[in-house]
Amino acid sequence: MNNIKTRFKENKYFLIPYILIVLLSIILLLVFSKSELHIASNKSNSQFLDVFFKYATYLGDGTMIGILFIILLFFSYRNAFAFLTGSLLTSLIVNIMKNLIFHDVYRPSKYFELYETYKLHFIEGVKLHQLQSFPSGHSATAFNVFFTLAILVKNDTLKLLFLVLAYIVAYSRIYLSQHFLIDITMGSVIGITCIFFSFIWFSNLKSPWLNRALLRK
Repeated sequence: MNNIKTRFKENKYFLIPYILIVLLSIILLLVFSKSELHIASNKSNSQFLDVFFKYATYLGDGTMIGILFIILLFFSYRNAFAFLTGSLLTSLIVNIMKNLIFHDVYRPSKYFELYETYKLHFIEGVKLHQLQSFPSGHSATAFNVFFTLAILVKNDTLKLLFLVLAYIVAYSRIYLSQHFLIDITMGSVIGITCIFFSFIWFSNLKSPWLNRALLRK
């Protein structure tokens, strides 16, 4: 319990704003339908944002897990494997939910085609998926990556910056009409929770080899 409190306190500049955003998202989802929220977001588009979010979304690709894992190996096996374990657990949970529980949940493009008269703004060159909307895997990955970076840095401003970057990636999924707000919210919760407890677990492991790194024997 003390480890949880300590880890939370160390990362309060990431976690407290995050919790407030999640609470706001829950309120919005209780007051408005997911289609109403998506339409409001979809109307706020521009040529610049089309290009920006089209490429920002790649920061939520699974390749980011491999890239950051390799980088962390050079500095700390403990941090590298804590990150990898949390990310793999995230992927497992997300894929079980997507493929076994919520497989038939429509993504925005298909949902609006079937149930709404509003014509969505789409971005040229973006391949739209139709099913497995809940939860958002890109959002989960983005929060895996950027929450890990927040844990590893001491600067509170950087922690807040990493939260902003994680939300930029998550919001890109809404902007591109690949997901609804509820999808990215759940994805972020899964991503943060798995990383949070993975780092706590690895911090308690006594294995000496975990204190090594590729740059430190």
